[in-house]
Amino acid sequence: MLNLDLDPFRPFNSPLAVQIAKRRVETEFAVVGTWEETNITLAVLEHYIPRYFARATMIYKIYQDSIINRNRNNRKPHVDADVRAMVRRNFTHEYDFYYFCKQRLYMQYIALKRTELERYSHP
Repeated sequence: MLNLDLDPFRPFNSPLAVQIAKRRVETEFAVVGTWEETNITLAVLEHYIPRYFARATMIYKIYQDSIINRNRNNRKPHVDADVRAMVRRNFTHEYDFYYFCKQRLYMQYIALKRTELERYSHP
């Protein structure tokens, strides 16, 4: 049987590649976060990987002002709407993977907050 995880010739932007990536995220990664949702990502990391991320939210808040816009590109060119639409059309599977990871992060956060709320509501 062909082991698809080791196939180096998977085509870019293919449904198969995205399904393999999703499976790997589910089985090999405790958390996949995004800097777009920094506070949610840090809260989930603190909970699921406390050995490395204990107090990450607190530390981020302390240094937040010094890291805002650190990687900002001041020479970022304007991208026309038709170019953005073309990229979205050509990267549909990558967008699917991105939203899958984002949804997984939200589900982890909701589960974490639900547990915290239940702890406070039961004396």
